[in-house]
Amino acid sequence: MKQLASITILLASLNSYAQYPISTKTQIQQGNNVTIANKILPSKTYDFSNMKICVDRPLLNQSLPERDFSLVTAPPRINSDGSISTIAVKHQPLAGETLKMWSPGETIKVFLSTTNGSDAIREQIKLIVKEWERIANINFQFVTSKSDAKIKVWFASNKKYWSWIGRDVLFNPFDAYTMNLGFINSGITTTDVRAIVLHEFGHALGFIHEHQSPASGIQWDKEKVYAFFAEEPNKWSRAEVDLNVFNRYARTTTNYSAYDPASIMHYEIPAELTTTNTGTTYNTNFSYIDMQYARALYPFPVYNSGATGTLRTGDDCDLIDFRVDYNVVPKDKIEFILELGTNSSGRNITWWKQIAVPLKNGTEAMNWVQNHSLIASENRTSYTIQVNAADIDRTKGISFWKAKLLGVHTLLPYKWPVLEALTGGCRVKLTWKNDKCG
Repeated sequence: MKQLASITILLASLNSYAQYPISTKTQIQQGNNVTIANKILPSKTYDFSNMKICVDRPLLNQSLPERDFSLVTAPPRINSDGSISTIAVKHQPLAGETLKMWSPGETIKVFLSTTNGSDAIREQIKLIVKEWERIANINFQFVTSKSDAKIKVWFASNKKYWSWIGRDVLFNPFDAYTMNLGFINSGITTTDVRAIVLHEFGHALGFIHEHQSPASGIQWDKEKVYAFFAEEPNKWSRAEVDLNVFNRYARTTTNYSAYDPASIMHYEIPAELTTTNTGTTYNTNFSYIDMQYARALYPFPVYNSGATGTLRTGDDCDLIDFRVDYNVVPKDKIEFILELGTNSSGRNITWWKQIAVPLKNGTEAMNWVQNHSLIASENRTSYTIQVNAADIDRTKGISFWKAKLLGVHTLLPYKWPVLEALTGGCRVKLTWKNDKCG
């Protein structure tokens, strides 16, 4: 989400976290040590009891491995002449600590505390996070063992909501809880539960707060903000407000898009806390940009739709039509069909033909056809084999053989370098439709 905001981290167990300041009905007043020159504080009482603000704490600065895009990298495209073109995965910008994000397609184990919270809340959470799985290529697996989980959720009934950011949870030597959902037993709506869970699990995916994006242009009335957060229950110093509210993430460490005040990662900002008197609303759903950028940072696999064309071996005017289809056989297999066809003059192709698929153990998987043998059982004009995808040596090409003068089985010099473009589940059909000139 463009900025799909990332979460911050609680400095519990030496980690940082994203936390909601507790909100109560309060009047913004001048603190004892706050001087507000030429500013008139609001004279009325502002009701912030329903305002939900999750505030970022410092991120961990641990070294993380590069994200793995192998599960979503598109295979090379097969051109009509059999040559290969590479397709790159596009990485779009938005607000997120991208190195703290998980690898696209990864499964993250989640533990929901049974010491507190309710079965009803736990079941709600399991349903709500599926909304993330629909817009981002990530999977949440709920487990019953806290030690097996990466995301560990606590339910302290204190109206505090925070989460560690993305893969910072990998640095958790004391097995601390990495998220708190401080729902109380009454007074919170289903809409609020959903919005909070979406937001905090956005942090767990590595998205930062929208208002702290490098692209954010919020014009804070700083003295009012200092005064507001200096009151109970937060009692923050000016330095803490600077860190949690005003500081933006560095452009060099985040991916970000245009500022999106409608983001699920953006909490309500009262207009009274800005110099422009323009606040933001309470967001309870993904914005369009949220969905767009979640897919950009957690891309789904790109599948080729298939390919057709004609190969030329360079021998005797050979023409071999090919067709490649994806996701049509078991995922651990690649199927190869070889058949004898008919040339443009209507002549049936005869004699022996063969393809050889190279394997990692140094051998080859052979598929042959012929219709000119005097032994009827040796004639077959079409034949299919399936090869274990993991056994294929994709650094080499498919070889072609045919019977030439006096019926000698001859290896042709042409090799088809298509194997790098094939994935498990592919079917490759080859129709030999011409085998001599004239």
